[in-house]
Amino acid sequence: MRLLARSALGCALALATLAAAGNAVGARAQAAPSAQVLMLPAELSNVCEADAQALQQAMARQWRPSLNALDQWTQLVRSFSCDLSGQRDLGWHRVPLRAYESAIRYPLTWVETETQNGRTRRKVKTYYSASQLPPKIDFWVGGRIDEIRYDKRLRRIDARFPAAGSRGGGNGAASAAAAAAAAQCAYTTLQFRQQNGLWLLSGVEPNLSPRC
Repeated sequence: MRLLARSALGCALALATLAAAGNAVGARAQAAPSAQVLMLPAELSNVCEADAQALQQAMARQWRPSLNALDQWTQLVRSFSCDLSGQRDLGWHRVPLRAYESAIRYPLTWVETETQNGRTRRKVKTYYSASQLPPKIDFWVGGRIDEIRYDKRLRRIDARFPAAGSRGGGNGAASAAAAAAAAQCAYTTLQFRQQNGLWLLSGVEPNLSPRC
């Protein structure tokens, strides 16, 4: 009887321990923040036309502790997306990466989506220095950002630029290409990480023909 009692007591203690562990895991899961995504409201979505300070404040409120040097990040993004004044959206346009070599943080990842035999897969290339970049390498981007993500573990900002909704743009063939890209729900995601306190471009993920 004593052996049975001890066995029952041991089982009860084991179950109690498992239950406590499960409750702790559940509590941590509930306490963990949801996906670190900032969906920008319409008045802030166009980085060229939006109030830069209001955009930075929205990002600072989204993540704790607040990200630093957001003013410098905004200026960098505007250098890709806007005219020289930083206030006019150039529309969905091509950006030559080599023109911004000083704004790159290596290693730089380049992610492309390929569809073969009805299957979609991501192909990742990594460049460890400027000498490894192809002579011609560019990406499409516009002035509108629909979402910003922050990966706390990697300390990385991801900003997604959709073709649809970009203003401005050129004329002729360039305009037709932009319209076609927008119709296909194209977008480009740019990734940024800090180096010596400055945000630099660390990754590019163009998706020019996704399935809408």
